[in-house]
Amino acid sequence: MGGGDRIGVRLLGERYRLIEQLGAGGMSVVWRGYDEVLGRQVAVKVLASRLASDRAFRHRIRIEAQAAARLCHPNITNVYDYGEAEQAGVTVPYVVMELIDGSSLGSRLRREGRLPWREALTVAAEIASALATAHARGLVHRDVTPGNVMLTPTGVKVVDFGISALVGESEKGADGTLLGTPAYLAPERLDNGQVSPATDVYAVGVLLHRMLTGRLPWQASTSTEMLRAHMYADPEPMPPVPGLPDGVADLVRRCLAKRPGERPPTADLARALADAAGMFAAAPVSPAGGPMAPVTLAEAGTTILPRSTETDVLPFSRTRRQRAATRRRRVEAGVAAAGLVAVTAAVWGLTSHSPAGGGVEPPTEARMGLPATPSCQVTYALRSDTGKDFAAELTLTNTGERELRDWAMRFTFPGQQTVTRATPAVASQQGKVVVVRPAAGRTALAPGAAEKVSLTGRYSGANPLPVTFHVGGERCDVQVSGVAGRAPAPTKAPATAPATAARGGGSGGSGAAKPKAGKAAKPDNPGKGKGKGKGGGPGKG
Repeated sequence: MGGGDRIGVRLLGERYRLIEQLGAGGMSVVWRGYDEVLGRQVAVKVLASRLASDRAFRHRIRIEAQAAARLCHPNITNVYDYGEAEQAGVTVPYVVMELIDGSSLGSRLRREGRLPWREALTVAAEIASALATAHARGLVHRDVTPGNVMLTPTGVKVVDFGISALVGESEKGADGTLLGTPAYLAPERLDNGQVSPATDVYAVGVLLHRMLTGRLPWQASTSTEMLRAHMYADPEPMPPVPGLPDGVADLVRRCLAKRPGERPPTADLARALADAAGMFAAAPVSPAGGPMAPVTLAEAGTTILPRSTETDVLPFSRTRRQRAATRRRRVEAGVAAAGLVAVTAAVWGLTSHSPAGGGVEPPTEARMGLPATPSCQVTYALRSDTGKDFAAELTLTNTGERELRDWAMRFTFPGQQTVTRATPAVASQQGKVVVVRPAAGRTALAPGAAEKVSLTGRYSGANPLPVTFHVGGERCDVQVSGVAGRAPAPTKAPATAPATAARGGGSGGSGAAKPKAGKAAKPDNPGKGKGKGKGGGPGKG
Protein backbone atom coordinates (compact mmCIF):
# COMPACT_ATOMS: atom_id res chain seq x y z
CA MET A 1 0.00 0.00 0.00
CA GLY A 2 1.72 3.40 0.19
CA GLY A 3 0.70 6.46 -1.77
CA GLY A 4 -1.04 4.53 -4.47
CA ASP A 5 -0.93 1.49 -2.27
CA ARG A 6 -1.23 -1.87 -3.78
CA ILE A 7 -1.89 -4.52 -1.24
CA GLY A 8 -0.22 -7.84 -1.88
CA VAL A 9 -3.03 -9.82 -0.25
CA ARG A 10 -5.96 -9.37 -2.62
CA LEU A 11 -8.23 -11.68 -0.60
CA LEU A 12 -8.50 -10.43 2.98
CA GLY A 13 -9.63 -12.70 5.75
CA GLU A 14 -10.17 -15.45 3.18
CA ARG A 15 -13.37 -13.57 2.36
CA TYR A 16 -13.03 -10.04 0.96
CA ARG A 17 -11.70 -9.73 -2.58
CA LEU A 18 -10.31 -6.30 -3.48
CA ILE A 19 -11.60 -5.22 -6.89
CA GLU A 20 -10.55 -1.62 -7.49
CA GLN A 21 -9.06 1.25 -5.54
CA LEU A 22 -11.59 4.01 -4.92
CA GLY A 23 -9.36 6.51 -3.16
CA ALA A 24 -6.20 7.00 -1.16
CA GLY A 25 -5.20 9.53 1.45
CA GLY A 26 -2.60 10.22 4.07
CA MET A 27 -3.65 7.36 6.32
CA SER A 28 -5.65 4.82 4.40
CA VAL A 29 -6.68 3.37 1.09
CA VAL A 30 -10.29 2.53 0.24
CA TRP A 31 -11.16 -0.29 -2.12
CA ARG A 32 -14.29 -1.52 -3.74
CA GLY A 33 -14.47 -5.09 -2.51
CA TYR A 34 -16.57 -8.20 -2.84
CA ASP A 35 -17.68 -10.35 0.09
CA GLU A 36 -17.36 -13.89 -1.24
CA VAL A 37 -19.30 -15.35 1.69
CA LEU A 38 -22.42 -13.17 1.46
CA GLY A 39 -22.06 -12.30 -2.21
CA ARG A 40 -22.25 -8.51 -1.93
CA GLN A 41 -20.13 -5.49 -2.76
CA VAL A 42 -18.50 -3.69 0.15
CA ALA A 43 -16.05 -0.89 0.83
CA VAL A 44 -12.78 -2.00 2.40
CA LYS A 45 -10.62 0.59 4.14
CA VAL A 46 -7.02 -0.55 4.61
CA LEU A 47 -4.42 1.25 6.70
CA ALA A 48 -1.57 2.52 4.52
CA SER A 49 1.39 0.13 4.67
CA ARG A 50 3.82 2.86 5.72
CA LEU A 51 1.73 3.36 8.88
CA ALA A 52 0.91 -0.29 9.57
CA SER A 53 3.98 -0.79 11.76
CA ASP A 54 2.91 2.08 14.03
CA ARG A 55 0.85 0.71 16.90
CA ALA A 56 -0.83 4.08 17.53
CA PHE A 57 -2.29 4.20 14.01
CA ARG A 58 -3.43 0.58 14.19
CA HIS A 59 -5.08 1.36 17.50
CA ARG A 60 -6.85 4.40 16.01
CA ILE A 61 -8.39 2.54 13.08
CA ARG A 62 -9.61 -0.23 15.37
CA ILE A 63 -11.16 2.17 17.87
CA GLU A 64 -12.75 4.05 14.97
CA ALA A 65 -14.37 0.83 13.73
CA GLN A 66 -15.60 -0.01 17.22
CA ALA A 67 -17.20 3.39 17.56
CA ALA A 68 -19.03 3.28 14.22
CA ALA A 69 -20.04 -0.38 14.56
CA ARG A 70 -21.99 0.36 17.74
CA LEU A 71 -24.20 2.90 16.00
CA CYS A 72 -27.35 1.66 14.31
CA HIS A 73 -29.18 4.36 12.37
CA PRO A 74 -30.46 4.67 8.79
CA ASN A 75 -28.38 7.82 8.29
CA ILE A 76 -25.07 6.32 9.51
CA THR A 77 -22.98 4.09 7.27
CA ASN A 78 -22.85 0.49 8.49
CA VAL A 79 -19.62 -1.16 9.58
CA TYR A 80 -19.68 -4.86 8.75
CA ASP A 81 -16.36 -6.27 9.87
CA TYR A 82 -12.83 -5.62 11.10
CA GLY A 83 -9.79 -7.77 10.50
CA GLU A 84 -6.01 -7.85 10.31
CA ALA A 85 -3.89 -9.27 7.52
CA GLU A 86 -0.25 -10.24 7.80
CA GLN A 87 1.86 -8.76 5.01
CA ALA A 88 5.64 -8.99 4.93
CA GLY A 89 5.70 -9.55 8.67
CA VAL A 90 3.56 -6.48 9.40
CA THR A 91 0.00 -6.54 10.72
CA VAL A 92 -2.23 -4.49 8.41
CA PRO A 93 -5.72 -3.71 9.80
CA TYR A 94 -8.74 -3.23 7.57
CA VAL A 95 -12.38 -2.26 8.05
CA VAL A 96 -15.25 -3.53 5.93
CA MET A 97 -18.13 -1.12 5.43
CA GLU A 98 -21.29 -0.51 3.49
CA LEU A 99 -20.57 0.61 -0.06
CA ILE A 100 -22.61 3.76 -0.65
CA ASP A 101 -24.11 4.57 -4.01
CA GLY A 102 -24.07 8.36 -4.07
CA SER A 103 -21.96 11.48 -3.96
CA SER A 104 -20.92 13.86 -1.21
CA LEU A 105 -22.75 16.98 -0.15
CA GLY A 106 -19.48 18.81 -0.77
CA SER A 107 -19.58 17.85 -4.44
CA ARG A 108 -23.17 19.05 -4.71
CA LEU A 109 -22.37 22.40 -3.10
CA ARG A 110 -19.36 22.91 -5.34
CA ARG A 111 -21.58 22.41 -8.39
CA GLU A 112 -24.63 24.38 -7.29
CA GLY A 113 -23.49 26.67 -4.49
CA ARG A 114 -26.60 26.22 -2.38
CA LEU A 115 -29.61 23.92 -2.02
CA PRO A 116 -33.35 24.63 -2.17
CA TRP A 117 -34.38 25.48 1.37
CA ARG A 118 -36.61 22.44 1.88
CA GLU A 119 -33.90 20.07 0.74
CA ALA A 120 -31.31 21.83 2.90
CA LEU A 121 -33.52 21.44 5.97
CA THR A 122 -34.16 17.77 5.15
CA VAL A 123 -30.46 17.06 4.81
CA ALA A 124 -29.70 18.89 8.06
CA ALA A 125 -32.53 17.07 9.88
CA GLU A 126 -31.19 13.68 8.85
CA ILE A 127 -27.65 14.65 9.83
CA ALA A 128 -28.88 15.84 13.25
CA SER A 129 -30.90 12.65 13.69
CA ALA A 130 -27.81 10.52 13.03
CA LEU A 131 -25.72 12.61 15.42
CA ALA A 132 -28.41 12.38 18.12
CA THR A 133 -28.01 8.60 18.07
CA ALA A 134 -24.23 8.89 18.39
CA HIS A 135 -24.53 11.45 21.20
CA ALA A 136 -26.96 9.23 23.10
CA ARG A 137 -24.14 6.68 23.19
CA GLY A 138 -21.56 9.18 24.37
CA LEU A 139 -19.84 9.56 20.99
CA VAL A 140 -19.14 12.91 19.30
CA HIS A 141 -18.28 12.97 15.57
CA ARG A 142 -16.14 16.17 15.67
CA ASP A 143 -15.85 16.45 11.87
CA VAL A 144 -19.31 17.20 10.48
CA THR A 145 -18.50 18.71 7.08
CA PRO A 146 -19.94 18.54 3.54
CA GLY A 147 -17.29 15.97 2.63
CA ASN A 148 -18.47 13.65 5.40
CA VAL A 149 -22.13 13.71 4.35
CA MET A 150 -23.16 11.42 1.50
CA LEU A 151 -26.33 11.94 -0.54
CA THR A 152 -27.90 8.65 -1.60
CA PRO A 153 -31.21 7.55 -3.14
CA THR A 154 -32.44 6.62 0.33
CA GLY A 155 -31.31 9.78 2.13
CA VAL A 156 -28.28 11.12 3.92
CA LYS A 157 -25.39 9.02 5.22
CA VAL A 158 -23.05 10.49 7.82
CA VAL A 159 -19.61 8.95 7.38
CA ASP A 160 -16.09 9.15 8.76
CA PHE A 161 -15.94 8.73 12.51
CA GLY A 162 -12.15 8.81 12.21
CA ILE A 163 -11.60 11.58 14.76
CA SER A 164 -14.67 10.93 16.91
CA ALA A 165 -14.21 10.99 20.68
CA LEU A 166 -16.08 10.20 23.86
CA VAL A 167 -17.96 12.87 25.75
CA GLY A 168 -15.77 14.35 28.47
CA GLU A 169 -12.40 13.66 26.85
CA SER A 170 -10.04 16.55 26.22
CA GLU A 171 -10.14 18.20 22.81
CA LYS A 172 -6.40 18.71 23.02
CA GLY A 173 -4.29 15.81 21.81
CA ALA A 174 -1.41 14.40 23.81
CA ASP A 175 0.99 16.26 21.53
CA GLY A 176 -0.89 19.55 21.84
CA THR A 177 -2.53 19.37 18.41
CA LEU A 178 -6.16 19.57 17.39
CA LEU A 179 -7.85 17.47 14.70
CA GLY A 180 -10.59 19.00 12.63
CA THR A 181 -11.70 21.06 9.64
CA PRO A 182 -11.06 24.79 10.22
CA ALA A 183 -14.34 26.08 8.75
CA TYR A 184 -16.46 23.86 11.04
CA LEU A 185 -14.62 24.01 14.39
CA ALA A 186 -16.63 25.08 17.44
CA PRO A 187 -14.96 27.79 19.56
CA GLU A 188 -14.62 25.58 22.63
CA ARG A 189 -12.54 23.13 20.58
CA LEU A 190 -9.98 25.91 20.13
CA ASP A 191 -9.95 26.74 23.82
CA ASN A 192 -8.80 23.44 25.38
CA GLY A 193 -12.39 22.43 26.05
CA GLN A 194 -13.82 18.97 26.63
CA VAL A 195 -15.50 16.87 23.98
CA SER A 196 -19.19 17.74 23.92
CA PRO A 197 -22.19 17.01 21.64
CA ALA A 198 -22.60 20.78 21.30
CA THR A 199 -19.55 20.88 19.03
CA ASP A 200 -21.41 18.78 16.45
CA VAL A 201 -24.47 21.05 16.77
CA TYR A 202 -22.23 24.04 15.97
CA ALA A 203 -20.95 22.29 12.84
CA VAL A 204 -24.51 21.52 11.73
CA GLY A 205 -25.29 25.24 12.12
CA VAL A 206 -22.34 26.18 9.90
CA LEU A 207 -23.30 23.53 7.37
CA LEU A 208 -26.96 24.59 7.28
CA HIS A 209 -25.99 28.24 6.82
CA ARG A 210 -23.85 27.26 3.87
CA MET A 211 -26.53 25.05 2.31
CA LEU A 212 -29.10 27.85 2.54
CA THR A 213 -26.93 30.80 1.50
CA GLY A 214 -24.03 29.33 -0.45
CA ARG A 215 -21.44 30.79 1.92
CA LEU A 216 -20.04 30.45 5.42
CA PRO A 217 -21.30 32.62 8.30
CA TRP A 218 -18.03 34.60 8.33
CA GLN A 219 -15.82 36.23 5.72
CA ALA A 220 -12.25 34.95 6.01
CA SER A 221 -9.39 34.55 3.55
CA THR A 222 -7.06 32.40 5.67
CA SER A 223 -7.48 29.56 8.12
CA THR A 224 -6.17 31.77 10.91
CA GLU A 225 -8.83 34.38 10.21
CA MET A 226 -11.45 31.65 10.20
CA LEU A 227 -10.31 30.28 13.55
CA ARG A 228 -10.37 33.78 15.04
CA ALA A 229 -13.89 34.25 13.69
CA HIS A 230 -15.03 31.09 15.47
CA MET A 231 -13.61 32.44 18.70
CA TYR A 232 -14.50 36.14 18.58
CA ALA A 233 -16.73 37.17 15.65
CA ASP A 234 -20.50 37.00 15.56
CA PRO A 235 -21.88 35.26 12.47
CA GLU A 236 -23.22 37.49 9.74
CA PRO A 237 -27.02 37.76 9.67
CA MET A 238 -28.42 35.20 7.28
CA PRO A 239 -29.79 36.88 4.14
CA PRO A 240 -33.47 36.35 3.34
CA VAL A 241 -34.27 33.00 1.76
CA PRO A 242 -37.61 33.05 -0.11
CA GLY A 243 -40.08 30.62 1.42
CA LEU A 244 -37.89 29.68 4.38
CA PRO A 245 -40.15 28.98 7.40
CA ASP A 246 -40.10 31.43 10.28
CA GLY A 247 -37.73 30.46 13.03
CA VAL A 248 -35.13 28.67 10.91
CA ALA A 249 -32.78 31.67 10.79
CA ASP A 250 -33.03 31.95 14.57
CA LEU A 251 -32.38 28.21 14.90
CA VAL A 252 -29.19 28.59 12.85
CA ARG A 253 -28.15 31.52 15.04
CA ARG A 254 -28.65 29.43 18.18
CA CYS A 255 -26.59 26.57 16.73
CA LEU A 256 -23.75 29.07 16.16
CA ALA A 257 -23.79 30.41 19.73
CA LYS A 258 -20.30 30.82 21.18
CA ARG A 259 -21.33 29.16 24.44
CA PRO A 260 -22.09 25.43 24.10
CA GLY A 261 -24.89 25.60 26.66
CA GLU A 262 -26.83 28.07 24.51
CA ARG A 263 -27.06 25.67 21.56
CA PRO A 264 -30.08 23.37 21.20
CA PRO A 265 -29.77 19.68 22.13
CA THR A 266 -29.17 17.49 19.10
CA ALA A 267 -32.46 15.59 19.30
CA ASP A 268 -34.42 18.85 19.64
CA LEU A 269 -32.55 20.24 16.65
CA ALA A 270 -33.43 17.18 14.56
CA ARG A 271 -37.12 17.48 15.42
CA ALA A 272 -37.23 21.22 14.77
CA LEU A 273 -35.57 20.84 11.37
CA ALA A 274 -37.84 17.95 10.38
CA ASP A 275 -40.89 19.97 11.34
CA ALA A 276 -39.68 23.02 9.40
CA ALA A 277 -38.95 20.87 6.34
CA GLY A 278 -42.41 19.36 6.46
CA MET A 279 -40.89 15.93 6.87
CA PHE A 280 -43.32 13.34 7.96
CA ALA A 281 -42.76 13.28 11.63
CA ALA A 282 -42.92 9.68 12.64
CA ALA A 283 -39.03 10.75 12.36
CA PRO A 284 -4.82 20.95 4.38
CA VAL A 285 -4.94 23.71 5.30
CA SER A 286 -2.30 25.13 7.61
CA PRO A 287 -3.33 27.94 9.99
CA ALA A 288 -0.37 29.90 8.69
CA GLY A 289 -1.21 29.34 5.04
CA GLY A 290 -1.55 32.14 2.54
CA PRO A 291 -4.77 33.93 1.59
CA MET A 292 -7.50 31.85 0.02
CA ALA A 293 -10.77 32.64 -1.64
CA PRO A 294 -13.81 32.09 0.64
CA VAL A 295 -14.94 29.14 -1.49
CA THR A 296 -11.50 27.53 -1.22
CA LEU A 297 -11.50 27.98 2.54
CA ALA A 298 -14.97 26.50 2.79
CA GLU A 299 -13.67 23.43 0.97
CA ALA A 300 -10.62 23.05 3.21
CA GLY A 301 -10.45 19.56 4.63
CA THR A 302 -9.79 18.04 8.00
CA THR A 303 -6.31 18.75 9.26
CA ILE A 304 -4.06 18.82 12.29
CA LEU A 305 -4.09 22.27 13.84
CA PRO A 306 -1.09 23.05 16.06
CA ARG A 307 -1.72 25.19 19.10
CA SER A 308 -0.96 28.80 18.33
CA THR A 309 -0.86 32.10 20.17
CA GLU A 310 -2.87 33.53 17.28
CA THR A 311 -5.86 31.39 18.05
CA ASP A 312 -5.26 31.68 22.26
CA VAL A 313 -29.94 13.93 0.17
CA LEU A 314 -30.26 13.89 -2.83
CA PRO A 315 -32.13 16.58 -4.70
CA PHE A 316 -35.84 16.26 -4.13
CA SER A 317 -36.83 14.63 -7.38
CA ARG A 318 -40.41 14.77 -8.57
CA THR A 319 -40.66 11.07 -7.81
CA ARG A 320 -39.50 11.64 -4.25
CA ARG A 321 -42.04 14.42 -3.75
CA GLN A 322 -44.72 12.18 -5.17
CA ARG A 323 -43.66 9.41 -2.82
CA ALA A 324 -43.85 11.80 0.12
CA ALA A 325 -47.33 12.90 -0.94
CA THR A 326 -48.35 9.27 -1.33
CA ARG A 327 -47.06 8.50 2.16
CA ARG A 328 -49.00 11.45 3.53
CA ARG A 329 -52.20 10.25 1.92
CA ARG A 330 -51.59 6.74 3.20
CA VAL A 331 -51.12 7.96 6.76
CA GLU A 332 -54.25 10.11 6.54
CA ALA A 333 -56.12 7.06 5.29
CA GLY A 334 -54.57 5.04 8.09
CA VAL A 335 -55.73 7.50 10.73
CA ALA A 336 -59.24 7.41 9.28
CA ALA A 337 -59.16 3.63 9.29
CA ALA A 338 -57.89 3.64 12.86
CA GLY A 339 -60.84 5.82 13.87
CA LEU A 340 -63.23 3.43 12.20
CA VAL A 341 -61.67 0.51 14.03
CA ALA A 342 -62.02 2.39 17.31
CA VAL A 343 -65.74 3.05 16.71
CA THR A 344 -66.30 -0.57 15.75
CA ALA A 345 -64.41 -1.65 18.85
CA ALA A 346 -66.63 0.50 21.04
CA VAL A 347 -69.75 -1.03 19.52
CA TRP A 348 -68.49 -4.48 20.34
CA GLY A 349 -67.71 -3.44 23.91
CA LEU A 350 -63.95 -3.46 23.64
CA THR A 351 -61.97 -1.28 25.97
CA SER A 352 -60.02 1.72 24.78
CA HIS A 353 -56.85 -0.03 25.89
CA SER A 354 -57.27 -2.89 23.46
CA PRO A 355 -54.59 -3.17 20.78
CA ALA A 356 -57.39 -2.91 18.24
CA GLY A 357 -58.50 0.40 19.64
CA GLY A 358 -56.85 2.35 16.90
CA GLY A 359 -53.79 3.65 18.73
CA VAL A 360 -51.33 4.84 16.14
CA GLU A 361 -47.65 5.08 16.96
CA PRO A 362 -46.50 8.70 16.51
CA PRO A 363 -44.53 8.72 13.27
CA THR A 364 -41.98 11.40 14.15
CA GLU A 365 -39.74 9.21 16.23
CA ALA A 366 -39.78 6.41 13.66
CA ARG A 367 -39.02 8.69 10.73
CA MET A 368 -36.19 10.47 12.44
CA GLY A 369 -34.85 7.45 14.29
CA LEU A 370 -35.03 9.20 17.67
CA PRO A 371 -35.56 7.04 20.75
CA ALA A 372 -38.45 7.57 23.14
CA THR A 373 -37.54 9.18 26.45
CA PRO A 374 -36.33 6.40 28.78
CA SER A 375 -37.18 6.21 32.47
CA CYS A 376 -33.60 5.56 33.53
CA GLN A 377 -30.27 7.21 32.88
CA VAL A 378 -26.83 5.70 33.39
CA THR A 379 -23.52 7.52 33.59
CA TYR A 380 -20.37 5.42 33.23
CA ALA A 381 -17.20 7.37 34.05
CA LEU A 382 -13.80 5.72 33.75
CA ARG A 383 -11.73 7.09 36.60
CA SER A 384 -8.42 5.27 36.19
CA ASP A 385 -6.77 2.83 33.81
CA THR A 386 -3.34 1.34 34.44
CA GLY A 387 -3.21 -0.71 31.26
CA LYS A 388 -4.47 -3.84 32.99
CA ASP A 389 -6.65 -2.63 35.88
CA PHE A 390 -9.41 -0.02 35.82
CA ALA A 391 -11.77 1.83 38.15
CA ALA A 392 -15.08 3.33 37.09
CA GLU A 393 -18.05 5.09 38.65
CA LEU A 394 -21.51 3.97 37.60
CA THR A 395 -24.50 6.22 38.37
CA LEU A 396 -28.10 5.10 37.85
CA THR A 397 -30.74 7.85 37.92
CA ASN A 398 -34.48 7.18 37.99
CA THR A 399 -35.82 9.60 35.38
CA GLY A 400 -39.27 8.02 35.36
CA GLU A 401 -42.36 8.77 37.42
CA ARG A 402 -42.47 5.55 39.40
CA GLU A 403 -40.21 4.10 42.04
CA LEU A 404 -37.71 1.45 40.95
CA ARG A 405 -37.86 -1.49 43.35
CA ASP A 406 -35.45 -4.40 43.45
CA TRP A 407 -33.82 -3.05 40.33
CA ALA A 408 -31.10 -4.84 38.42
CA MET A 409 -28.87 -3.06 35.91
CA ARG A 410 -27.42 -5.10 33.05
CA PHE A 411 -24.68 -4.17 30.60
CA THR A 412 -22.15 -5.89 28.36
CA PHE A 413 -18.42 -5.19 28.20
CA PRO A 414 -17.20 -4.83 24.61
CA GLY A 415 -13.72 -6.16 25.46
CA GLN A 416 -12.10 -8.70 27.75
CA GLN A 417 -12.98 -6.96 31.03
CA THR A 418 -13.84 -8.54 34.36
CA VAL A 419 -15.41 -6.79 37.36
CA THR A 420 -13.59 -7.63 40.58
CA ARG A 421 -15.57 -5.46 43.02
CA ALA A 422 -18.70 -3.29 43.22
CA THR A 423 -19.37 -0.89 46.11
CA PRO A 424 -21.98 -0.47 47.61
CA ALA A 425 -23.71 -3.01 45.39
CA VAL A 426 -23.49 -6.61 44.28
CA ALA A 427 -22.15 -7.41 40.81
CA SER A 428 -22.22 -10.74 39.02
CA GLN A 429 -20.69 -11.50 35.66
CA GLN A 430 -21.24 -14.26 33.14
CA GLY A 431 -19.03 -13.97 30.09
CA LYS A 432 -19.14 -10.33 29.08
CA VAL A 433 -22.55 -9.64 30.65
CA VAL A 434 -22.51 -7.86 34.02
CA VAL A 435 -25.53 -7.51 36.32
CA VAL A 436 -25.41 -4.97 39.15
CA ARG A 437 -27.96 -5.22 41.98
CA PRO A 438 -28.44 -2.89 44.94
CA ALA A 439 -27.12 -3.72 48.38
CA ALA A 440 -29.53 -4.76 51.09
CA GLY A 441 -31.54 -1.82 52.35
CA ARG A 442 -31.01 0.19 49.13
CA THR A 443 -33.38 -1.70 46.84
CA ALA A 444 -35.77 1.22 46.20
CA LEU A 445 -34.90 4.17 43.96
CA ALA A 446 -37.40 7.03 44.06
CA PRO A 447 -38.16 9.19 40.99
CA GLY A 448 -35.31 11.65 40.51
CA ALA A 449 -33.03 9.76 42.89
CA ALA A 450 -29.63 8.38 41.89
CA GLU A 451 -27.50 5.47 43.05
CA LYS A 452 -23.72 5.57 42.62
CA VAL A 453 -21.69 2.38 42.36
CA SER A 454 -17.90 2.19 42.28
CA LEU A 455 -16.52 -0.59 40.09
CA THR A 456 -13.02 -2.00 39.91
CA GLY A 457 -11.83 -4.60 37.46
CA ARG A 458 -9.10 -5.92 35.23
CA TYR A 459 -8.79 -6.47 31.49
CA SER A 460 -6.56 -7.72 28.72
CA GLY A 461 -6.09 -6.05 25.36
CA ALA A 462 -8.11 -2.83 25.05
CA ASN A 463 -10.58 -1.36 27.54
CA PRO A 464 -13.49 -0.02 25.44
CA LEU A 465 -16.36 1.48 27.42
CA PRO A 466 -19.79 -0.20 27.63
CA VAL A 467 -22.45 1.89 25.89
CA THR A 468 -25.70 -0.05 26.40
CA PHE A 469 -27.39 -0.43 29.79
CA HIS A 470 -30.77 -1.97 30.68
CA VAL A 471 -32.84 -1.80 33.87
CA GLY A 472 -35.82 -4.11 34.14
CA GLY A 473 -35.75 -4.83 30.43
CA GLU A 474 -35.78 -1.15 29.48
CA ARG A 475 -32.86 0.47 27.70
CA CYS A 476 -31.50 3.48 29.58
CA ASP A 477 -30.20 6.79 28.33
CA VAL A 478 -26.40 6.66 28.58
CA GLN A 479 -23.52 9.07 29.03
CA VAL A 480 -19.96 7.75 29.09
CA SER A 481 -16.74 9.57 29.76
CA GLY A 482 -13.08 8.81 30.22
CA VAL A 483 -10.55 7.12 27.99
CA ALA A 484 -11.60 3.84 26.40
CA GLY A 485 -8.40 2.04 27.19
CA ARG A 486 -4.87 3.23 26.85
CA ALA A 487 -3.78 4.16 23.36
CA PRO A 488 -0.43 2.56 22.64
CA ALA A 489 2.51 4.88 22.38
CA PRO A 490 3.29 5.91 18.78
CA THR A 491 6.34 3.71 18.44
CA LYS A 492 7.08 1.05 15.91
CA ALA A 493 6.12 -2.43 16.91
CA PRO A 494 8.76 -5.16 16.68
CA ALA A 495 8.62 -7.08 13.47
CA THR A 496 6.65 -10.28 13.66
CA ALA A 497 7.23 -13.49 11.81
CA PRO A 498 5.73 -13.46 8.33
CA ALA A 499 2.44 -15.24 7.99
CA THR A 500 0.57 -16.24 4.90
CA ALA A 501 -2.96 -16.26 6.22
CA ALA A 502 -5.11 -13.18 6.71
CA ARG A 503 -7.14 -12.92 9.87
CA GLY A 504 -10.68 -11.63 9.63
CA GLY A 505 -12.14 -10.17 12.78
CA GLY A 506 -15.72 -10.27 13.85
CA SER A 507 -17.93 -7.31 13.36
CA GLY A 508 -19.33 -5.54 16.35
CA GLY A 509 -16.77 -4.98 19.00
CA SER A 510 -13.38 -4.63 17.62
CA GLY A 511 -12.97 -2.36 14.75
CA ALA A 512 -12.76 1.22 14.20
CA ALA A 513 -14.04 2.58 11.08
CA LYS A 514 -15.72 5.17 9.39
CA PRO A 515 -17.22 4.93 6.07
CA LYS A 516 -17.09 7.31 3.36
CA ALA A 517 -18.64 5.54 0.57
CA GLY A 518 -20.02 6.19 -2.77
CA LYS A 519 -17.04 7.61 -1.71
CA ALA A 520 -17.40 4.40 0.09
CA ALA A 521 -15.34 4.93 3.15
CA LYS A 522 -13.35 8.08 2.83
CA PRO A 523 -9.63 7.95 3.18
CA ASP A 524 -7.92 11.09 4.25
CA ASN A 525 -7.89 13.60 1.47
CA PRO A 526 -4.41 14.19 0.18
CA GLY A 527 -3.08 17.55 1.18
CA LYS A 528 -5.20 17.72 4.26
CA GLY A 529 -2.27 17.99 6.60
CA LYS A 530 -0.50 15.32 8.47
CA GLY A 531 -2.83 12.40 8.78
CA LYS A 532 -5.63 12.85 11.15
CA GLY A 533 -6.77 9.39 11.73
CA LYS A 534 -9.56 9.48 9.33
CA GLY A 535 -10.11 7.51 6.23
CA GLY A 536 -12.17 7.91 3.18
CA GLY A 537 -12.04 8.19 -0.51
CA PRO A 538 -13.48 10.05 -3.36
CA GLY A 539 -14.56 7.08 -5.39
CA LYS A 540 -18.17 6.42 -6.16
CA GLY A 541 -19.86 3.24 -5.06
